[in-house]
Parts: sequence; structure tokens; C-alpha cells
Amino acid sequence: MKAVITSIVAAIILALIPCLPPLVEGSSGEVTITMNTESVMAITLSQTNWPIGDVASNTEKMTSPAATWCTITNSGNANINIYIQGEDAKWVDNPGAYKWILSNDETNGKHEYVLWYHIAMDTADSYTFITTTETEMKRIKNGSTSTLNLRAHDDYAQFGLKLLTPTFFYGSRQMETHITISAVAA
Repeated sequence: MKAVITSIVAAIILALIPCLPPLVEGSSGEVTITMNTESVMAITLSQTNWPIGDVASNTEKMTSPAATWCTITNSGNANINIYIQGEDAKWVDNPGAYKWILSNDETNGKHEYVLWYHIAMDTADSYTFITTTETEMKRIKNGSTSTLNLRAHDDYAQFGLKLLTPTFFYGSRQMETHITISAVAA
């Protein structure tokens, strides 16, 4: 009988052990990870060449379509403002011998040409003058002007170009110019 009581007491004790709180508590810790994110400013252009072909003096040429010819896409991860800068047009065969000057007052002249851009969704026919000085591209809506800002990755804007050739130039020469589109942190 004593053995049976001892066995029953041992069985009860063994049954209660999982319910008892542990005599030794576990410990834990945590790891803190700190990192700095890199700001990447990058853009892509859907068009990088505008082959106009033959031009006459004192003639306007426009991209087609007028306002959606080129798409600027923010391919980085930072908010950016878009800048534009033109340059003098140079004779391809001998760049140092002959050039057209990019106008600084929106008028063309002898060996002087004019460039403008037009942002899609702007007020109709709102072309903005391009100079050799890097300037912020602007949106023009209902008489109000704002900086062209592209937010986050894949935000985009579209634009077109307009050219006014010089009132006089030497013929039979292939002329070439570049327009630089750049991104600056907003």
C-alpha cells in the first residue's frame, strides 16, 4: 500500500511539473540596425535626337507632337527639379570655323537662332525661351509659373521644342547643337 501511495504521489508531482513556473528565467536581447539611405538623382529621356533635315532662313520648326515629343522620367529615388541649357549650333564638318549663336533675347538675326520648349499640359502655346545659361524648366498654367518638379521614382513630364533659324546663314552646311536636361535635388 505504501508503494501504491508513493507511486500516486510521484505521478501527481510529475503531472504538476509542466504547470510550475521555471526556476531559471531565460534572457533575450535585441540588435539595432541603423543605416543611412543614399539619395540618387537620375533622369532618362525618351528622345535624344531631333533630325530636322533641310531648313530655310527665318523659319520655325517644331517637334511633332508639339508638347509630348520627349518624356523626362525620374529614374532615381529623390525629388528633383529639372533644368535646361542650350548652346550655340556648330558646323559639324568644322566646329571651330562657323557657328550659329543661340539668341539671348528671343530674336533671331544673322547667324543667330532661337530655341524654346513647351511642357505638356501647359497653357496652349506657352513656349519658354532656352538660353546658354542653365535655368529651371517651368510649367505655365493659367498665367501662373511653377518649377518643373518630378517626385519619386517613375514620375515624368513631357515637352516639345521649337526652333527659329537665323535670318541669314551660309548654306550647304550641317549644323548641330545640344540641349542639356539635368536634375537637381528639390
